[in-house]
Amino acid sequence: MTFGGQVRTGKRRATPAGAFLLVLMTALAGCQATGESGAAVPEPAAASVNAADRARVAEGGTVTWGVNEFPTQWNPHHQAGNLVTVHTVLGALLPAPFRTDEQGHSHPDPDYVTDVSVTTEPEQVVTLTLNPEAAWSTGEPVTWRDYAAMAEALSGADTDYQVLGAAGYDRIAEVRRGEDEYQVVIVFEQPFADYRALFSPLLPAEYTADADAFNTGFLEQIPVTAGPFEVAEIDPVAQTVVLDRDDDWWGEPAKLDSLVFRALAPDALDAAFLDGSIDLYALSLDSGSHERIRSAPGAEVRAALAPDYRHITLNGQSPVLRDVDVRHAVFLGIDREVVAAAAFSALGWQPEVLNNRFLMPGQPGYADNSGEWGEYDPERAARLLEEAGWTAAEPGAVRSRDGEPLTLRFVVPQGYASAREEAELVQSMLAEIGVDVEIRSVPGDQLFSRYVQPGDYDLVAFVNGGSGFPASDFLHQWVDAVEGPDGQPQWRANVGRIGSAQIDAALYGALEALDADTAAERVNEADRLLWEAGHTLPLYQRPQLYAVRDTLANVGAPGFGTLDYADIGYLTGD
Repeated sequence: MTFGGQVRTGKRRATPAGAFLLVLMTALAGCQATGESGAAVPEPAAASVNAADRARVAEGGTVTWGVNEFPTQWNPHHQAGNLVTVHTVLGALLPAPFRTDEQGHSHPDPDYVTDVSVTTEPEQVVTLTLNPEAAWSTGEPVTWRDYAAMAEALSGADTDYQVLGAAGYDRIAEVRRGEDEYQVVIVFEQPFADYRALFSPLLPAEYTADADAFNTGFLEQIPVTAGPFEVAEIDPVAQTVVLDRDDDWWGEPAKLDSLVFRALAPDALDAAFLDGSIDLYALSLDSGSHERIRSAPGAEVRAALAPDYRHITLNGQSPVLRDVDVRHAVFLGIDREVVAAAAFSALGWQPEVLNNRFLMPGQPGYADNSGEWGEYDPERAARLLEEAGWTAAEPGAVRSRDGEPLTLRFVVPQGYASAREEAELVQSMLAEIGVDVEIRSVPGDQLFSRYVQPGDYDLVAFVNGGSGFPASDFLHQWVDAVEGPDGQPQWRANVGRIGSAQIDAALYGALEALDADTAAERVNEADRLLWEAGHTLPLYQRPQLYAVRDTLANVGAPGFGTLDYADIGYLTGD
């Protein structure tokens, strides 16, 4: 999750037949536009990373990558580790069995997996042949035991593991040794079409075989790596993570000497890029940022197509929003077309309001499942609130019930002018139906850990980064709570805290459907149920935008592709 950028800028997962790619080309093609200053807004492409052969990339140098949060939990499979910076940093450090090209076609990453075979009868079996040269920074080889321990940890069988989600892992019957320790045999108890989405990234068995190690082993540290870079320093005071080239790396050596990730407040990222303190970062849709970067010498904006979308999440467990009628009133009281148009006005793009949480407009299987809850209808919203007991003393007044005002807390990250403006738009719209919206600016690096994940909010807006696995990739965001060790519900990554057995059944049905049409049908059923439950209001599709030094190669907006961190560097000028 992220409030200003994309979810994943490093390893991105595969997509069958490039389905999302064609949608985004259709939605955004021909939208190269001109802002007020006359500078052309770049038209999103399949990928925009200034791709260059390694021979054209210089040896050495440092790249400083600006990010907008400094995580404390670096385990990406932990409930608190699902942050953009975690995935971005770990893309340089941890294994993933599959890579994707810019068309979204997946293939095994030969640095880690040299061969894959799949059988489906009498049960689904996936066999991975591992690269025997692959080793953890401890010196231990990467073997089938790492896969087996991780599958067990993420299966959901032991609730002491604070896992992000169990999708796919809960369908594995066993993971066993193949011909030798460098062959992994994964046997599925139930069909799972999205097997390529699993074990990305892979963690060492040392940190998955024990719940305490899983939950705390990556707190404020990245203790073990197996990538082209290694961790030199994590400095919470300077808010930096410094990576150095790993001389023990068995693949093509990293071109850069060092890769530095520096966390800054959103409003400081522009200034840091312009004064040379950082070399790239994810741009917001703020027009001022875009124009300042495009006019700076030696800088460029790289834009790519991606199935990412922005939405407003409602906390279904907050006192006011426990009532589905109130949630639906909020849906009906927000004019999403106005919100979307405001977000893209400076870029000249005309976004289409999104009516599906899983599929993009034009993608095979896409359906508008919003039904009666997707239109802007403030009059009906007001009636729903009246029927729910929230009355107003006079038109335009804040509604109340039993002496309590109808007030919603909308948390926004400090320093994001566009996020604040978006919240103010929502505030003015909901005021028309008698809902008071209190906008609370909170530190960006605490938005999720301190407010969203613990449920200390009513409304929040952020971006979901999609992939070719719409059910499995975000299953954890929609499934119902599970009972924790203390008997209390654990919502895990379902920060909207709304769920049902029916939604779960539709999602799990999509996971096991090997037929694309059947999978799409079940995904749409889950989406329809989410509209009825008042869980999350989709807004619009969002492209990837990166500010980058124009001499940097193989980095920027990867779209569906997987960045190869070893190839990132400065062009030689030849």
